[in-house]
Amino acid sequence: MKDCIFCKIAAGELPASVVYEDNQVVAFLDIHPLRPGHTLVIPKVHDPDLHHLDDGTFDAVTRASKRVAGMIERTLSPKRVGFQVAGWDVPHAHVHVVPMEDSLDLTSNLILTGKRGSPDAEELEKVRVKLALG
Repeated sequence: MKDCIFCKIAAGELPASVVYEDNQVVAFLDIHPLRPGHTLVIPKVHDPDLHHLDDGTFDAVTRASKRVAGMIERTLSPKRVGFQVAGWDVPHAHVHVVPMEDSLDLTSNLILTGKRGSPDAEELEKVRVKLALG
């Protein structure tokens, strides 16, 4: 889809702090993270809904999400790693993989209270490198 920001990231047309990529998915740091290391895993094919993906692509997104969770766990040592599938902000199937320090980290509480992060490119790069090395 030509106007989809995630399609443009998947095609390499827009910059992103990529932590994992294969022929079916790309995983990159969220630019407004709930916690440092908050990563989005997207299929390279466009579909607004995860459950509409073909089985192979769905499995690839799931495997990549698990892989990213392991990277986060090894390098950032959060209390837990959470997964969220919503898709309201960007209509392209995606999974949020979030390092969790609190039970409210995957709720709208951080959004409603304005506590989502806004790291600059240098901060994102530091986290990306740390995850990539883990």
